[in-house]
Amino acid sequence: MTAARASEQAVSAPGFVHSVGPPIGLEQYYSEAGPDYAAWSREFNMHFGYYRLGANPLHREAMLEQMNAEVLSRLQLDGIPEPRLLDLGCGLGATLRSFARRLPDAKLTGVTRVPWQVEHARSLNDAAGCGEHVCIVQGDYEDTPLLPCASYDGVYALESSCHAHGADKGLLLREAHRLLRPGGRIVVADGFLTSARFVSSLQERIYRKLCECWVIEELAQLDIFTARLEQLGFRNIAVEHLQMRVAASVAHIPWVTLRFLLTEVVFGSRAMTRARWNNVLAPVLLPLVSAPLGPMVYCMITATKI
Repeated sequence: MTAARASEQAVSAPGFVHSVGPPIGLEQYYSEAGPDYAAWSREFNMHFGYYRLGANPLHREAMLEQMNAEVLSRLQLDGIPEPRLLDLGCGLGATLRSFARRLPDAKLTGVTRVPWQVEHARSLNDAAGCGEHVCIVQGDYEDTPLLPCASYDGVYALESSCHAHGADKGLLLREAHRLLRPGGRIVVADGFLTSARFVSSLQERIYRKLCECWVIEELAQLDIFTARLEQLGFRNIAVEHLQMRVAASVAHIPWVTLRFLLTEVVFGSRAMTRARWNNVLAPVLLPLVSAPLGPMVYCMITATKI
């Protein structure tokens, strides 16, 4: 059987395209599947890694930490003695803890909609000794009325902007613009769709299933996203294509998935819910719709509020 035929049968299998039962919400997904991210990162980094020439591609945690460092460097905080930073969609706060180690005088805040993440992120922060420097709040990053305008030197969304609404992620970007001080920087690292089309209806169906698994309404379209940034008043917009930089960590997915299935399903005792199965399936589908096979690319986009 060819790979294409096998994939087609998998997509056509009952339950693959059309879920059984109501859609899984973001809070349910991250509450049920959140602990499983420990299989990917002992520090609960919930993103892909950044490979630098000369680094060991087998050291996944080091690449994940390097991605944190790359985001921080693009916030351009030199000369700001006590920077105020905001993580839009902070997950379990791994990136904030990474920043706290590098910037002991920074004031760091993270926003997440998921109560489970708030509770456990605070515990992880306390265990890491940065509980007093990192504040985790529950809220919708597209609407944060309790956070003051023009109060942050930098805001970022590391593989969390995908959960925002619209192909332009306009509500998220508008809120980021409101929260940034003049001269402040935004950094967004995530998957985007290019203007290229899906090569087949099968590939588009795989993409839709991927979005369903990760509770994504739709990925941002790169050109529409950058146009929205400019429309809101951001300038110095830069787009970095990091497909090859993240490829080394993406290559870890088969091994991590196999080990997870052995420890959690074959020999494990914790029940596998639909959310947890989705978290296993999505990374397997990812290469089938990503460049060079498909129109999905990984980019880091930076801009300055004027």
